Amino acid sequence: MIANRPFETYAEYVYKQGGKARGRRDHLLAHVEKNTEGFRRTFVRAAPHLKPGSILCLGARTGAESIGAEQAGFRGSIGIDLHPVGPSVLKGDWHDLQFKDAIFDNVYSNSLDHCLYLDRLCVGVKRVLKPSGRLYVMATNREQSLEQWQAAWPKANEGLFWSTSDDLRDAICEQGFVTLAQWRDGKWGHYVLGVA
Repeated sequence: MIANRPFETYAEYVYKQGGKARGRRDHLLAHVEKNTEGFRRTFVRAAPHLKPGSILCLGARTGAESIGAEQAGFRGSIGIDLHPVGPSVLKGDWHDLQFKDAIFDNVYSNSLDHCLYLDRLCVGVKRVLKPSGRLYVMATNREQSLEQWQAAWPKANEGLFWSTSDDLRDAICEQGFVTLAQWRDGKWGHYVLGVA
């Protein structure tokens, strides 16, 4: 099951996405080194399923993802976020990617629960990927029901709900992708997809 959260305006959605960053920059950046090493290991394990070259990391807040990708050998990797905190992250909206067509070998995200319009994100990803590029998504199964998720809206900032990570994969495939590889690592489902 996939569900979207309604926001009164898109500006409200954008504001809510900055909740974790407001007033916590130093705290978030204090963990970059540890998080970077985790992402480096993640990209090393995923490398056989990805294309050599750059990775665009969506929702990269501190830049740990893109720095980890660089350290894993994916040269030219960058991150974007609506509310960037790290110096290596560009301000950008994954619903309206600011990049030219066909310039990234891979696109990555582990934060699609903060996506509002999965269809717009997928259109943009397909546009910026090089031919035969890869979309690499990490997601967990939800521990809460849809009703519990909806009850948390006043304090939460998420825009997208799924029951299982396979549900998210299926929803992405409905937007014109095919699954090329998948595996589980603890609570995380890993999905490498190509454009259909």
